[in-house]
Amino acid sequence: MFKTEISPTGRHSSNAARAIAVVGQLALGIVALLTLYPILFILMTSFKSTTDVITKPFAVTKMMLDNYAVAWKLGHVAEYFLNSAIVTVVTLIFQLVITIMAAYAFGKLRPRGHNALLLLYLTALFITIEMTTVPVFMLLKDLGLIHTRWGLILPYTASGVVMGIYIMTNFVKGLPKEVDEAAVVDGASLFQILIKIDIPLISPVIATVVIINFQHAWSEFYWALIAVKDEALKTLPLGLINFQSEYGSDYGVLAAGLMILTIPVLIVYLYCSKYFIEGVAVGAVKG
Repeated sequence: MFKTEISPTGRHSSNAARAIAVVGQLALGIVALLTLYPILFILMTSFKSTTDVITKPFAVTKMMLDNYAVAWKLGHVAEYFLNSAIVTVVTLIFQLVITIMAAYAFGKLRPRGHNALLLLYLTALFITIEMTTVPVFMLLKDLGLIHTRWGLILPYTASGVVMGIYIMTNFVKGLPKEVDEAAVVDGASLFQILIKIDIPLISPVIATVVIINFQHAWSEFYWALIAVKDEALKTLPLGLINFQSEYGSDYGVLAAGLMILTIPVLIVYLYCSKYFIEGVAVGAVKG
């Protein structure tokens, strides 16, 4: 029988690697806890009475499920939620159509001068919404779109497509050309190739763009405060300001309203999370 000996140097390096892995996992756990704690605290607060919030901020002695009913009905959160849903869904549809078509042109078709045009287009990343507030407001006012849902949808669409095109173009450039060439030989049109072949291949980056743009359109407050004054058209972030003034002393109901604002973002992220890291990594590196 032969005995395999492990050198002290090998044991020490193995132990060191194991210790580094444990420390890394602990660090990631602490970061995750610090990130999730505010959400968990608001969730816990949303089930409390006002007395429990003040006297027992870290405990729940009585579950107040009615807080969500009060926020949804009496606080008009249902109307704000519907407005936000309409604006966000329409915005995402427009953004995806524009982003996919532009990224396909820049990354796959590559017409003459596409690099210069893409570079010019990406300069919009350096322009903030504060810089364009006045001209955009005047333009939409002349078009009669201020104080309408379109006054939110169009600026939201424009603000989200630039980053989406940047990420998606780098992803599209890495798609195999052989599949498209085989489809052309079989008689497929350019539109059929895009819909049936390329869009399924870029689904990871599509999910990434959806997460980023959904969060922005759903939670945006600055432009909504300027462009919408009609109470019936206010989105959820904007409507929660009135909600806070009315239920500011009822912390449980107020926390319930905040959770209603947060839950859709969490659902979209969890649904698309399996694609998110892959889409960001590939889109940032390829090209």
